[in-house]
Amino acid sequence: MLKRILLGLTCVVAASAIVAAADPKLVAKGQALTVKNKCAMCHTLEGKGGKIGKPLDGVSGRIDEATMRKILADPQKELPPQTPPPAAKMPKVAWEKGDIDAVVAYLQTLKAR
Repeated sequence: MLKRILLGLTCVVAASAIVAAADPKLVAKGQALTVKNKCAMCHTLEGKGGKIGKPLDGVSGRIDEATMRKILADPQKELPPQTPPPAAKMPKVAWEKGDIDAVVAYLQTLKAR
């Protein structure tokens, strides 16, 4: 039991170190891309924004990096249909090379509120 707890704490510390070590320029680019693509019209970012989509504050505690990348690359394919359907579906963005890396880096810095 103690080994499991210690292993869990080690994983949390390691994940926190990775987020803390994120390149500030990459994080800033990701934040700018969320503004450019109007993500806050539907999602809460840094405590502000819409309520149509799930909050992005604390998203890295709910889904892993690989899943974030898949959703950003093709949200129509990756997100399950909802009943009743929301007023708008998450649009597919024509990301440029490196944009998804930047958005994921930014999202990983957002703490749950």
